[in-house]
Amino acid sequence: MVQITGKYKLAENKNFLEFLLAVGMPEEKAKEENKITGTFDVKIEGKKVSMENDTPPYVSNLVLDEEVDEKLENEELKSTTTLSGNVITVTSNTKNGEPAVTRTYSFSDSGLETTITAYRDGKTISAQRIYKRV
Repeated sequence: MVQITGKYKLAENKNFLEFLLAVGMPEEKAKEENKITGTFDVKIEGKKVSMENDTPPYVSNLVLDEEVDEKLENEELKSTTTLSGNVITVTSNTKNGEPAVTRTYSFSDSGLETTITAYRDGKTISAQRIYKRV
């Protein structure tokens, strides 16, 4: 079984700038965000899952198989987290129950590949972020 808990360093973005622009981030801020190569720390303790970015600083505290309130950027969401083998999936809806974003974290011995899919105005946009284990 792949070790999920650990620290990861961002190595590559795929379609991330386009993703940020599509979800409404101002262009200058999106360009800055796209250049960040920070670390991502994942911890699992029982049913509790903690995901922490160091740049920009952000922590998601989630619970496996339970809906929790989560704030991403300036949006209040209802997020449900599942674990299947080496994959954590976080499905987030708006307070009104509309699909907002799905984040899939696929872990391997060498790192982590994250696929972020957002749903806006009837459109779907995705990006990938690839991390190396440190």
